[in-house]
Amino acid sequence: MAIKRGKQTSTIRQQKDDKARALMLAGLGAVSIAQKRGGAVITRLIAEGQDFQMRASKLTQQVGAATNAKVHDAIAPFRVSFKRNAKKVGAVVQSGLAGVLGKLGIPSKRDIDELTQRVAALSKQLKLKTAR
Repeated sequence: MAIKRGKQTSTIRQQKDDKARALMLAGLGAVSIAQKRGGAVITRLIAEGQDFQMRASKLTQQVGAATNAKVHDAIAPFRVSFKRNAKKVGAVVQSGLAGVLGKLGIPSKRDIDELTQRVAALSKQLKLKTAR
């Protein structure tokens, strides 16, 4: 009976070795196939990624341009109104400030210009009189 056990053990061992060898060869085959086809797959993935990036970039530019145009059109009436109101506010502020400065006795630009012209005229008259 010892002989039968030895044959059975050796057969079982041989079957396990054959299975292990088959698994090892299958793994090596998978690695080989991955190496052969992997380069092509990676190349296709890179090409697809670049294509997707270009499509996304174009879409972003189109959406950005359309949005920019819509915002510009929506703001245009407000710009006109703002410019008109800014001129009105500027005139009111200038008028109010001129009144306050006048009450404080500070001359306006117009007052200074008038005085400058009068001084120039008087200087001219003085030069004519001294030249005689």
